[in-house]
Amino acid sequence: MPTLTLITFPEPSEPAVDAAEAEVRARYVADYLADVRRGDVIAKDWTLYEIEMYDAANPDLPPLMDEIRGLHLPAAA
Repeated sequence: MPTLTLITFPEPSEPAVDAAEAEVRARYVADYLADVRRGDVIAKDWTLYEIEMYDAANPDLPPLMDEIRGLHLPAAA
């Protein structure tokens, strides 16, 4: 009776998923910065809420909220 051997390899979709994930994160940052620039407090709070939900749904990724908080820190010289 013949036997089959499973040969594993990385999913071809992994780079596409990584690119989509980076695009989502960049869009949240862009939306937040646009809300701040416009002075739209309600939109800013809604974007922050969405970012919190995104972080909760993606615990294996670095928290996006940390990046948002880091936008307001002075740059190191």
